[in-house]
Amino acid sequence: MTESAFEGIQIDKEGEERIPIKLSWSNLSYTVKAKYSKKAMQELGVSQQTYDKVLLKTQHGYVNSGEALFIMGSSGAGKTTLLNALCDRLVQNKACKLEGKILLNDSHPISQRDFGKYGTYVMQDDVLFPTLTCEEAIHFSAKLRTNLKGEDLRKRVNDTIDTLNLANSRKTLIGDKLIKGLRPGERKKTSIAIELVTDPDLIFLDEPTSGLDSFTANRIVKLLVNQAREGKTVVATIHQPNSSTYSLFDRLLLLMDGYPIYQGKAQEADEYFTKIGFMIPKFANPADYYLKEFFIPYNKTLEDEKKLETLLDGYETHIAQKILDEDENIQNFEIDKQYLKESHPHADHITEFCALTKRTTLNLVRNPNSTTMRALMIVVTAILMSLVFWDLSSNENEVRNKTGFCFFLGVHMVMSTLQSIIVIFIMERPVFLREYASKSYGLWSYYMSKSIVEIPFQFITPILVSCVIYFTCGMTLDFGKFCIFTLVQMIAVLAATSIGFFLGCVFTDASSATQASMILMLPFIVFGGYMVNLKDIYPWLSWLQFLSPIRFITEALVRNEFENNDDYSDPQAIFDQFDYNVGLGWSILILFIMGVLYRIGAFIALKLTVSKVQ
Repeated sequence: MTESAFEGIQIDKEGEERIPIKLSWSNLSYTVKAKYSKKAMQELGVSQQTYDKVLLKTQHGYVNSGEALFIMGSSGAGKTTLLNALCDRLVQNKACKLEGKILLNDSHPISQRDFGKYGTYVMQDDVLFPTLTCEEAIHFSAKLRTNLKGEDLRKRVNDTIDTLNLANSRKTLIGDKLIKGLRPGERKKTSIAIELVTDPDLIFLDEPTSGLDSFTANRIVKLLVNQAREGKTVVATIHQPNSSTYSLFDRLLLLMDGYPIYQGKAQEADEYFTKIGFMIPKFANPADYYLKEFFIPYNKTLEDEKKLETLLDGYETHIAQKILDEDENIQNFEIDKQYLKESHPHADHITEFCALTKRTTLNLVRNPNSTTMRALMIVVTAILMSLVFWDLSSNENEVRNKTGFCFFLGVHMVMSTLQSIIVIFIMERPVFLREYASKSYGLWSYYMSKSIVEIPFQFITPILVSCVIYFTCGMTLDFGKFCIFTLVQMIAVLAATSIGFFLGCVFTDASSATQASMILMLPFIVFGGYMVNLKDIYPWLSWLQFLSPIRFITEALVRNEFENNDDYSDPQAIFDQFDYNVGLGWSILILFIMGVLYRIGAFIALKLTVSKVQ
């Protein structure tokens, strides 16, 4: 950005006016409820099990447009907690209380609800789609979070790639443990590029140099400082920079035990700490010295308490009032929601849906877990069922075997679909949470794209399986019955997919969701109408059959095979034997309704469980 002649308003790359953003916070503190261990209760002589743990002590600070503020401190000092507080990503409830004010230009309270309109957050972990290339991931972010189109969009993407020196990696898959892809440094730069391509006013980064070599870390810090020079406001936590990287810092905020012990120009910190009695050794890296000297353990010694008291007295005497005065003397423009909405336009809902659908399709096609699992399911199902139920004859003696075939097919369709959907959905969840917190797209666009992309699989798998097992297993050679046989499987996959979505939305990790699906399969199988006669179940338990898709899959397949079939003299006796009394049409309809209801439940669960990303 460059500054116009009109009172400091900046002109961005597209020639539009942008108001410089100053971020300030006052009386900021964060307290959580923590539990004493039994040993701690005995040592302290307390009876209560919980206590208030203050992670951030009351503090004031600011960072102005055109500056890069780097937050440092030893482990447990409160760096990430402060960063999350400043962009409203901390959980707030009865057990977690955030106090104080965080304002943009002293007028607009910062809120995660609209943070994605003007700011970005680069998380410490690189949460990315492994099946996208570097360029595709950046393009996707730009398409959804800006209103650029065509050549303007491509130019923005190319400029961002060039800025982060990713030209040689643009066509490389991001990759993960299973897919070979970018190196760690390139992945980190891709994560930053995904955010910078939106041309934000405010940039937050949580330890952007973590796990990188010193050369790459130096380049990333230099990039962030250059972004600040273009008129952006940059706030980043950083753990242990080398001396070369530290020399690039604009402003430094040093934390110790949740307290600020220094805030100001990074190059003036040495002089300040010498003044209050902490002399940095000659030729030493200041960052190394600060982390070692200002580390404080959980169980503080008397010496630790004295050191902290000295640092806090020095801060209160020499820095606190200076920061307040500097903050008050900065002239800035008042901003409101209307300005934020107009100055940072977003893609429309149709663009969101189309982009998400395209990405989800690419992910399914390129994901070896997804494609291999689905292909394996088709092959194994066809081979196993063909061998076990080979050429069942159409006579009264094969009724039990054919009913068992229908039941086993229902169990398999539900279980295999559940597992594949849960794995895919849970793997995407971290990316979804990051993008949703950044307001890249709406919940409805994401959920509908996931649902639409799964539709072809709901047709392909049943058709391929039916074309093999229907004939090898000796089912009645009738085209109408074959079509209904395939339709039942399609509706079964719909219902199972919906249940998989529901479990994927309720649970946050694959292990819990998978265990829940196995627990759920038990009543599904027991009340499926084959293991035990439904009319022999206690009345107060029999209602559970209406939650089991296997029960209606089995009845639909059994009725389709035996109804209107001249090879069986009394089909109704077969239905009465298993208490199949719903009917073919109603069984299919109930399965469809079940699929729809689970989809609605999954959306509600996703909406309720989407919380602030920390």
